[in-house]
Amino acid sequence: MAESHVISGLVAKRSEMAGLIQHYQAEISRISTDLNYIDATIKLFWPEFDLRTVRAKAHRERSHSFTHGERPRLILDILRESVDGLTSGEIAEAMLRLKGVESNANRIEPFQRCALSALNKLEAKGLVAPSETEGAARIWKIA
Repeated sequence: MAESHVISGLVAKRSEMAGLIQHYQAEISRISTDLNYIDATIKLFWPEFDLRTVRAKAHRERSHSFTHGERPRLILDILRESVDGLTSGEIAEAMLRLKGVESNANRIEPFQRCALSALNKLEAKGLVAPSETEGAARIWKIA
């Protein structure tokens, strides 16, 4: 017979996940109703409008680690202090230090993804540029 603590843990997890499903199904129902009202209002003002031409906008979860505009400012400050440039991983570690968060493997990866995303946006604006590669990683510098 299975250990009772294992079964009770699995039952608790199943209960939690079933509750999440119910919550999100109710949320989907509410949002779907709101969407139908918006569709009807659009049709009221423009009956010929083809609603199938409206593409869904991608939903992105906002990072709760940074305030609006803080991420690129931090990255630019970090790169200004760097002489030889830094990889996205090194930038992520510096961001963790500046935010006062303990640096470990679980925390570095999401910060590195955030840093890389911001670096790509800063590159598109011409503010930073990759100068060389260090293995598979690019070295980023102020442009």
